[in-house]
Amino acid sequence: MVYIKKICPVCGDEFFVLKDAEEKAIYCTLECLTKAQDEKKRQIPAPCDLFTH
Repeated sequence: MVYIKKICPVCGDEFFVLKDAEEKAIYCTLECLTKAQDEKKRQIPAPCDLFTH
């Protein structure tokens, strides 16, 4: 098995993943994944918000 070292874009920690999962593994923990998803939700306006301004 071959492992690849990656850096989490949310917290900056280094983590290791199997080479086969290199493209799919982006975040080091579920906590970082949740933070990234929450941030993305804040950046995208809800469809109804687009028509109220």
